[in-house]
Amino acid sequence: MTVASGHADRPDAGSPAGTHAGDTHPDYAGLFARRVAEAGPPLMRAGAGGAAGVIPLTYGFPDPGSFPVADLIEASRAVLAGNAANALQYGPIAGPVSMLNVLVAKLAGEGISVTHDNLVVTSGGSQGIDLVTHLVINPGDTMLVEAPTFIGALQTFRNAEANLLEVPIDEHGLDVVALENVLRQARADGVRPKLLYTIPTFHNPAGVTLAAERRPRVIELAREYGFLILEDDAYSELRFAGEPLPSLYSLDPEGCVIQVRTFSKILAAGLRLGYLVTPAPLLSRLLQLKVDVGTSPFGNHVAATYAADAASLTGRLDAHILELRAIYRERRDAMLGALTEYAPDGVTWTVPEGGFFTWLTLPVGMDAGKIGPEAQAAGVSFIPGVSYFAGGGGARNLRLAFSYLPPDQLVEGVRRLMSVVSGGG
Repeated sequence: MTVASGHADRPDAGSPAGTHAGDTHPDYAGLFARRVAEAGPPLMRAGAGGAAGVIPLTYGFPDPGSFPVADLIEASRAVLAGNAANALQYGPIAGPVSMLNVLVAKLAGEGISVTHDNLVVTSGGSQGIDLVTHLVINPGDTMLVEAPTFIGALQTFRNAEANLLEVPIDEHGLDVVALENVLRQARADGVRPKLLYTIPTFHNPAGVTLAAERRPRVIELAREYGFLILEDDAYSELRFAGEPLPSLYSLDPEGCVIQVRTFSKILAAGLRLGYLVTPAPLLSRLLQLKVDVGTSPFGNHVAATYAADAASLTGRLDAHILELRAIYRERRDAMLGALTEYAPDGVTWTVPEGGFFTWLTLPVGMDAGKIGPEAQAAGVSFIPGVSYFAGGGGARNLRLAFSYLPPDQLVEGVRRLMSVVSGGG
């Protein structure tokens, strides 16, 4: 509430230091850290929808119809009936034993042998990215990112005031020859990159997968040049074509790779559960940075209870993931089929073998950002490619998500978008 004063004609009368006369707020701008000195939009909107009548091919939200609501209600009741005292209390920083046991079993099913000393439960994959960033990056330190890469990770690295060196990707994932060239130049300049952030499997935003023959070379370069690899493995379980490839972590356990994973894509994003798979010597330093007094103990207990069936600790979750693969395969096929039918000459796109996204390249001379308003008016939205680059680029690119909408809406959304593209923007 603003109170009138008899000294309103005196601009400085009664104004606390750091405030402007006649303004009820402090001089916030003088207090801001460098990382927020320039105003910017929040990373994500509160929902996947937009204006009425607009088909959102934007954010990679999971299919809401796939959430196992009845089973999660059942698991919640079981936790509250049998373990409420622990589930509703603060929890262990690394995560409840019940969840750590599920993760050990889950990774063993993929041929990765870990113990509790390799695991940290996080609030989604994003907290894991943030923890690893703060583990190694001081303001001004240099790290490597793919071009393009995940928007949320870019924002995390910018918040940490990292110096970002881009490495291009192609249809086979991270270009390891370009990576070596960037590293050589950095060494010649007296710069040591400390971290490589990479999404090797079903890349966000590009949908591509790092080729099997390139994976060992990435690790070789990490050892040669002395940096850690942060492997974002959010989508590998949602493979619906091709053969599984070894993760970078599995190629170098207890070495130079930290893996971040999530339950957001394979169970429910609203649970905000993810985890890090880390070399054991790094665990204590990661826990030193994690100050949340246990990530959602109740959510962890519910997810761990849900995951198990009579046969194994992960049996019900494994069955659910198989169902998800069928859902997302159908949606990918619908989107790619619509692109084949409606895209004009000069438009190309990636063909993902899993995950949530395809990456479009528009004809020469077109700018995805410039056609955005016309696409919105035509009833479809997307994210322009420039958002995914640290240092510019991607004007002809855009990301399309096929995860959130049913096939008929995906087809109509692509039809609307390609109509705009066909008109030349």
